[in-house]
Amino acid sequence: MGWIALTYDNNIPVCLWITARESCVLSVCLDDRLFGDTIFRAEKIGASYVISDVFMYNSTCIFGLWTFKQRYDWIKQILERFYRDGLAKFIHKSELPADIKLRGHEVYDFKEGSHGCFVELDDQETVIRTDIPDVYTVVGKQGYVLVPDLKTSVFLRSKGSEFKLKCVQKDGNWAVSDIFPK
Repeated sequence: MGWIALTYDNNIPVCLWITARESCVLSVCLDDRLFGDTIFRAEKIGASYVISDVFMYNSTCIFGLWTFKQRYDWIKQILERFYRDGLAKFIHKSELPADIKLRGHEVYDFKEGSHGCFVELDDQETVIRTDIPDVYTVVGKQGYVLVPDLKTSVFLRSKGSEFKLKCVQKDGNWAVSDIFPK
């Protein structure tokens, strides 16, 4: 994980890739209007940069004002409108090619500025929503997914009819594991 910072150096737009171990300038084809101290959260996979969140846009802290879903959808619109392929490859996380596999993803609640909780894909179960509200099953396993509170109910309903999620066995059923930051 790292950051893509769009800023200016002596009035020249500069795109920086920044992690704890490296920092370099990227050649990218983006609209100049994005370069007023805009910071995206991204993952470098091969020669591509997978963008999944935005922290600042033109010196405004978007992270604290919008929910993750709002930021995520907005990034997709920005890339569709202002990004052109040809130099550094930027990909919205929702449009990953089939050959790119991620280690996992972050799960967020529905509050502005909340931090996500990373969930690895390797140890996830396939969960299916039933016709009964708030009743979910784990594919190929006995028992139901526990829905102990409204927060979990809202989260599970937002996932669709079939999705992957880390679940642990609890008294013959399945508890959703670590979906919200503590």
